[in-house]
Amino acid sequence: MSRFVRQFDIHTKAHQDFARGNKFEGLKAVMYLLANGIVKLNARDLYEFWESSVYGRNESAELFDTMLDKGHIPEILRKAKSGEMVIIQDFIDAIDRLDEDTKLAILRAV
Repeated sequence: MSRFVRQFDIHTKAHQDFARGNKFEGLKAVMYLLANGIVKLNARDLYEFWESSVYGRNESAELFDTMLDKGHIPEILRKAKSGEMVIIQDFIDAIDRLDEDTKLAILRAV
């Protein structure tokens, strides 16, 4: 099996693990992908992994907090506003659960 196929399989497995509700295995696969430079800590990749965890009914607070810490949430909202990305209501709900100062900072950045 080529290296690319193996990396693609791990990427797919991470999404599948999250979608099955197995957050531990999903995060393990994401960490492998990040450590080997297969995926970057960019807004789209992190959001898509987080979204998979929501579909698995085991939302990854770790991925959401990483998006928040890295400042990716305003970028995701801008992309959603321009039609480049589609976000789910759970993302808006997760933002709404943040404290008022953090929400205000995100809105100012958008």
